[in-house]
Amino acid sequence: MQPILKTAAVRPGHEATTRLKRSRIRQIIESHAFRTAYQPLFSLADNRIEGLECLTRFDVEPYQSPDQWFQEADEVGLGLELEFDTMAAALGGLRAIPCSDYLALNVSPEALCDFRLATVLSAVDLRQIVLELTEHTRIDDYASIVRALRPLRERGVRVAVDDVGAGYANMRHILSLQPDLMKLDVSLTKDIDRCPARVALLTGLVHFGRAIGARTVAEGVETVLQLRTLRTLGVDAVQGYLFGHPV
Repeated sequence: MQPILKTAAVRPGHEATTRLKRSRIRQIIESHAFRTAYQPLFSLADNRIEGLECLTRFDVEPYQSPDQWFQEADEVGLGLELEFDTMAAALGGLRAIPCSDYLALNVSPEALCDFRLATVLSAVDLRQIVLELTEHTRIDDYASIVRALRPLRERGVRVAVDDVGAGYANMRHILSLQPDLMKLDVSLTKDIDRCPARVALLTGLVHFGRAIGARTVAEGVETVLQLRTLRTLGVDAVQGYLFGHPV
């Protein structure tokens, strides 16, 4: 007697929900129902804005955070298409900044290995581009990421690892990718002016960054006391509401 094969049950309404999600993501892409907000990164060495991080905002209902919209796009197979469209829109900001400054673009590991990335970046001076890879993102094949980045780095692209100290891969992203910038997570910046444990940890990360040739950027800076402490610890740059909201 043959065993009875059981198939996975399909939840009622699941297919309809998927079609709805795909339809609204497709509509967002076709109508460009998103905009770019830019948040400054402030250099502590010369007290000036050195670059801008590009952050996508969506102007559609229902209200969701950008992370939720990108996740929804991934679920229906449109994640990369949405990512490259928003990236192309963000690059328009290059026209408004000095040639010595940079734009920091958030990028997924999948996008780094996709041929469309080179197309999106083909018309810009890559010395003005920083590609930010979040530490929360899992990477299964570092060798492919390194190979994909090599020609871009040869043309001047810099690489940042985001959310350092709070993500999935911990230090493996940094050891494998050898970033130019290490962006320290807001959880390290919080209460840095009155938390000896955070001071000790951040001090170690600053020294580690110097040892591998990476600049350190502290995120989530909101008070003058935080700024003073971070300056004393030798952080290279800062980002947060003290210097400007995303606009």
